[in-house]
Amino acid sequence: MGGVNVKYTYIQREYSEPFITIGEYIFETDPETFFSLCKLSNPLYLALVQLEQKVFKPFVDLYTQLETISTRVLEKLMQEPPRPGRGGLLPGEGDEALV
Repeated sequence: MGGVNVKYTYIQREYSEPFITIGEYIFETDPETFFSLCKLSNPLYLALVQLEQKVFKPFVDLYTQLETISTRVLEKLMQEPPRPGRGGLLPGEGDEALV
C-alpha cells in the first residue's frame, strides 16, 4: 500500500498544463459564434457573460495602460547612458579592469 501512495505523490508532482473547455476555446477564438450559441442555449448564461465583461473590462484596460506606461519607462531607462561611478569603470580603474 505504501507504493501506491508514493506513485500517487509522484504523479501529483508532475507538471500539468492548464486546459480549457470547448466553450472557452470558442469564446477566445470566435466570440460572435460563442454568443450566438449562448443565445440559443441559455439567455441567462449570455447575460452573465456580458455582465462579467462589463465588470472586468475597466480593469483589463487599466492593466493594459499600466503595462504600456511601464514599458515606456523601462525603454527610457535602458536608453540612458550609465552614470559616473555606477557600473563600468570605477574612478581610478583603467581599461584593463574590463577584461
